Amino acid sequence: MNKILITSLLGFFSLCQLNLSYATDVYITIDENGNRIFSDTPSKASRTHKIKEISTIPAIKVPKTTATPINVKANDSSYTKLSITSPSAESHISRDKLGNFLVSAQISPALDPLDEAVLMFDGQEISSGQQLSWQINSADRGAHRLQVIVRDKESKQVKISSETISVYVKR
Repeated sequence: MNKILITSLLGFFSLCQLNLSYATDVYITIDENGNRIFSDTPSKASRTHKIKEISTIPAIKVPKTTATPINVKANDSSYTKLSITSPSAESHISRDKLGNFLVSAQISPALDPLDEAVLMFDGQEISSGQQLSWQINSADRGAHRLQVIVRDKESKQVKISSETISVYVKR
């Protein structure tokens, strides 16, 4: 136990001495070519070089803020308009060989990145995302109901919905 204590104390004192070894004198000598030679040992022709203290700037103290992060949900977008622009209500759509057609919607103001637009086709969710146009594939002939809703991506709470329109797919 005493050996460990003595070894620890010797190590501590040797670390303290390291700091003193840096505080040494610097000597300068000028050779026959006019070159300056710096050394930590004096010679006959050397003179003591006075080292200027290095200027330091204290670190800037940044005050701790008590600010709270902005709650993005508190800035909910208030949508004023959402409507299906294509196809128009009660329109008759000629069915091509596959029964495909395009549905487009318009929203005001623009869709918030935290929200998603959802296409409802005959009461079933077809697709959701940031786009406002959808491709309907393989629609059967007959009457179909279309509606677009905008909802929060996380909570799935509906913020606005378009009118439900009916379209008729023909052969």
